Amino acid sequence: MVKIIILDDHELFGHGVAKIIEAEDDLSVLKVFTDPNLLTHYIKTLQPNIVLCDIKIKDVNGLNIVKTYSKKYPNVKFIMLSGYNLEEYKIKAYENGAVGFILKDESTDKLVDGIRAVYYFNQNLKHDMVLAKPLLSDQEKEILRMIAKDMKNQEISEALFISKRTVEYHITKLIRKLGVESRLGAVIKGIKLGIIEESETKI
Repeated sequence: MVKIIILDDHELFGHGVAKIIEAEDDLSVLKVFTDPNLLTHYIKTLQPNIVLCDIKIKDVNGLNIVKTYSKKYPNVKFIMLSGYNLEEYKIKAYENGAVGFILKDESTDKLVDGIRAVYYFNQNLKHDMVLAKPLLSDQEKEILRMIAKDMKNQEISEALFISKRTVEYHITKLIRKLGVESRLGAVIKGIKLGIIEESETKI
Protein backbone atom coordinates (compact mmCIF):
# COMPACT_ATOMS: atom_id res chain seq x y z
CA MET A 1 0.00 0.00 0.00
CA VAL A 2 1.35 3.42 -1.00
CA LYS A 3 0.81 5.88 1.86
CA ILE A 4 0.17 9.50 0.85
CA ILE A 5 -0.41 12.82 2.57
CA ILE A 6 -1.64 15.94 0.76
CA LEU A 7 -0.55 19.49 1.57
CA ASP A 8 -2.62 21.94 -0.45
CA ASP A 9 -3.70 25.54 0.00
CA HIS A 10 -7.28 24.68 -0.97
CA GLU A 11 -8.81 22.14 1.36
CA LEU A 12 -11.69 21.27 -0.97
CA PHE A 13 -9.27 20.52 -3.80
CA GLY A 14 -7.11 18.43 -1.50
CA HIS A 15 -10.07 16.32 -0.41
CA GLY A 16 -11.17 15.97 -4.02
CA VAL A 17 -7.75 14.58 -4.96
CA ALA A 18 -7.88 12.30 -1.92
CA LYS A 19 -11.23 10.89 -3.05
CA ILE A 20 -9.78 10.05 -6.47
CA ILE A 21 -6.74 8.38 -4.95
CA GLU A 22 -8.74 6.44 -2.37
CA ALA A 23 -10.69 4.77 -5.17
CA GLU A 24 -7.50 2.84 -6.00
CA ASP A 25 -6.87 -0.39 -4.09
CA ASP A 26 -3.11 0.16 -3.73
CA LEU A 27 -3.16 3.85 -2.74
CA SER A 28 -4.13 5.33 0.62
CA VAL A 29 -4.43 8.98 1.69
CA LEU A 30 -3.59 9.32 5.36
CA LYS A 31 -4.11 13.06 5.75
CA VAL A 32 -5.18 16.21 3.89
CA PHE A 33 -4.05 19.50 5.43
CA THR A 34 -3.40 23.14 4.55
CA ASP A 35 -0.85 24.24 7.16
CA PRO A 36 2.78 23.63 6.10
CA ASN A 37 3.86 23.95 9.73
CA LEU A 38 2.24 20.56 10.37
CA LEU A 39 4.28 18.75 7.74
CA THR A 40 7.03 17.60 10.11
CA HIS A 41 4.43 16.25 12.54
CA TYR A 42 2.58 14.25 9.89
CA ILE A 43 5.74 12.88 8.30
CA LYS A 44 6.95 11.65 11.68
CA THR A 45 3.64 10.25 12.91
CA LEU A 46 2.13 8.91 9.68
CA GLN A 47 5.35 7.95 7.86
CA PRO A 48 4.02 8.50 4.32
CA ASN A 49 5.76 7.24 1.20
CA ILE A 50 4.68 10.27 -0.83
CA VAL A 51 3.75 13.89 -0.13
CA LEU A 52 1.61 15.71 -2.69
CA CYS A 53 2.54 19.36 -2.16
CA ASP A 54 0.96 22.46 -3.67
CA ILE A 55 3.57 24.63 -5.36
CA LYS A 56 2.04 27.72 -3.70
CA ILE A 57 0.67 27.49 -0.16
CA LYS A 58 -0.66 30.77 1.22
CA ASP A 59 2.46 32.89 1.75
CA VAL A 60 4.82 29.91 1.61
CA ASN A 61 6.72 28.77 -1.47
CA GLY A 62 6.10 25.05 -1.93
CA LEU A 63 9.46 24.72 -3.68
CA ASN A 64 11.25 25.82 -0.52
CA ILE A 65 9.28 23.25 1.46
CA VAL A 66 10.35 20.47 -0.88
CA LYS A 67 13.96 21.64 -0.91
CA THR A 68 14.12 21.47 2.90
CA TYR A 69 12.10 18.32 3.54
CA SER A 70 13.41 16.18 0.67
CA LYS A 71 16.86 16.49 2.23
CA LYS A 72 15.61 16.00 5.78
CA TYR A 73 13.47 12.97 4.89
CA PRO A 74 15.13 11.29 1.88
CA ASN A 75 12.81 8.26 2.07
CA VAL A 76 9.77 10.45 1.45
CA LYS A 77 9.07 11.33 -2.19
CA PHE A 78 7.60 14.72 -3.07
CA ILE A 79 5.29 15.37 -5.99
CA MET A 80 4.44 18.98 -6.77
CA LEU A 81 0.87 19.99 -7.61
CA SER A 82 0.42 23.09 -9.75
CA GLY A 83 -2.33 24.93 -11.55
CA TYR A 84 0.22 26.44 -13.91
CA ASN A 85 1.83 24.53 -16.77
CA LEU A 86 5.02 26.59 -16.70
CA GLU A 87 8.34 25.02 -17.68
CA GLU A 88 10.11 27.24 -15.14
CA TYR A 89 8.07 25.69 -12.32
CA LYS A 90 8.82 22.17 -13.53
CA ILE A 91 12.54 22.79 -13.74
CA LYS A 92 12.65 24.39 -10.30
CA ALA A 93 10.58 21.56 -8.83
CA TYR A 94 13.09 18.93 -9.98
CA GLU A 95 16.04 21.08 -8.97
CA ASN A 96 14.64 21.45 -5.45
CA GLY A 97 14.18 17.74 -4.89
CA ALA A 98 10.73 16.89 -6.24
CA VAL A 99 10.49 13.60 -8.13
CA GLY A 100 7.23 14.41 -9.88
CA PHE A 101 5.15 17.34 -11.17
CA ILE A 102 1.40 16.97 -11.76
CA LEU A 103 -0.98 19.64 -13.06
CA LYS A 104 -4.12 20.19 -11.01
CA ASP A 105 -6.31 19.80 -14.10
CA GLU A 106 -4.63 16.53 -15.09
CA SER A 107 -6.80 13.50 -15.81
CA THR A 108 -7.57 11.01 -13.05
CA ASP A 109 -5.54 8.30 -14.80
CA LYS A 110 -2.47 10.51 -15.12
CA LEU A 111 -2.71 11.49 -11.46
CA VAL A 112 -2.77 7.95 -10.09
CA ASP A 113 -0.30 6.64 -12.68
CA GLY A 114 2.09 9.46 -11.78
CA ILE A 115 1.89 8.56 -8.09
CA ARG A 116 2.54 4.89 -8.80
CA ALA A 117 5.42 5.73 -11.12
CA VAL A 118 7.14 7.83 -8.48
CA TYR A 119 6.67 5.18 -5.79
CA TYR A 120 7.62 2.08 -7.73
CA PHE A 121 10.46 3.61 -9.72
CA ASN A 122 12.08 5.07 -6.63
CA GLN A 123 11.78 1.71 -4.86
CA ASN A 124 13.99 0.28 -7.64
CA LEU A 125 11.34 -2.26 -8.56
CA LYS A 126 11.03 -3.67 -12.05
CA HIS A 127 7.94 -1.86 -13.18
CA ASP A 128 6.59 -0.69 -16.51
CA MET A 129 5.74 2.75 -15.22
CA VAL A 130 8.44 5.38 -15.00
CA LEU A 131 8.53 9.10 -14.33
CA ALA A 132 7.76 11.54 -17.07
CA LYS A 133 11.02 12.69 -18.58
CA PRO A 134 12.68 15.28 -16.36
CA LEU A 135 13.18 18.55 -18.15
CA LEU A 136 16.76 18.34 -19.32
CA SER A 137 17.88 21.10 -21.63
CA ASP A 138 19.15 20.20 -25.10
CA GLN A 139 22.71 20.80 -23.94
CA GLU A 140 22.23 18.63 -20.85
CA LYS A 141 20.89 15.83 -23.06
CA GLU A 142 23.91 16.17 -25.35
CA ILE A 143 26.27 16.05 -22.37
CA LEU A 144 24.44 12.98 -21.03
CA ARG A 145 24.95 11.24 -24.38
CA MET A 146 28.65 12.10 -24.24
CA ILE A 147 28.89 10.73 -20.69
CA ALA A 148 27.27 7.55 -21.99
CA LYS A 149 30.07 7.33 -24.56
CA ASP A 150 32.56 7.47 -21.66
CA MET A 151 33.86 10.90 -22.65
CA LYS A 152 35.75 12.80 -19.95
CA ASN A 153 34.88 16.34 -18.89
CA GLN A 154 37.77 17.82 -20.85
CA GLU A 155 36.70 15.95 -24.00
CA ILE A 156 33.13 17.17 -23.59
CA SER A 157 34.43 20.70 -23.06
CA GLU A 158 36.39 20.61 -26.30
CA ALA A 159 33.57 19.02 -28.29
CA LEU A 160 30.99 21.61 -27.20
CA PHE A 161 33.35 24.60 -27.11
CA ILE A 162 32.50 25.40 -23.51
CA SER A 163 34.70 25.55 -20.43
CA LYS A 164 35.39 22.49 -18.33
CA ARG A 165 33.81 24.26 -15.37
CA THR A 166 30.60 24.79 -17.36
CA VAL A 167 30.58 21.08 -18.22
CA GLU A 168 30.93 20.21 -14.53
CA TYR A 169 28.06 22.57 -13.70
CA HIS A 170 25.77 20.96 -16.29
CA ILE A 171 26.66 17.45 -15.12
CA THR A 172 25.88 18.34 -11.50
CA LYS A 173 22.59 19.86 -12.61
CA LEU A 174 21.47 16.93 -14.77
CA ILE A 175 22.40 14.41 -12.06
CA ARG A 176 20.21 16.34 -9.62
CA LYS A 177 17.33 16.56 -12.09
CA LEU A 178 17.46 12.83 -12.75
CA GLY A 179 17.48 12.08 -9.01
CA VAL A 180 20.65 9.99 -9.09
CA GLU A 181 24.05 10.23 -7.42
CA SER A 182 26.60 9.53 -10.14
CA ARG A 183 27.43 9.74 -13.84
CA LEU A 184 26.69 6.04 -14.23
CA GLY A 185 23.38 6.47 -12.45
CA ALA A 186 22.51 9.31 -14.82
CA VAL A 187 23.23 7.12 -17.85
CA ILE A 188 21.12 4.25 -16.50
CA LYS A 189 18.24 6.63 -15.71
CA GLY A 190 18.61 8.25 -19.13
CA ILE A 191 18.23 4.87 -20.82
CA LYS A 192 15.16 3.98 -18.73
CA LEU A 193 13.53 7.32 -19.54
CA GLY A 194 14.31 7.06 -23.24
CA ILE A 195 16.57 10.12 -23.27
CA ILE A 196 19.43 8.05 -24.67
CA GLU A 197 19.60 4.69 -26.43
CA GLU A 198 21.44 1.79 -24.82
CA SER A 199 23.28 1.32 -28.12
CA GLU A 200 24.86 4.76 -27.62
CA THR A 201 26.63 3.75 -24.42
CA LYS A 202 30.22 2.64 -24.01
CA ILE A 203 30.37 2.58 -20.22
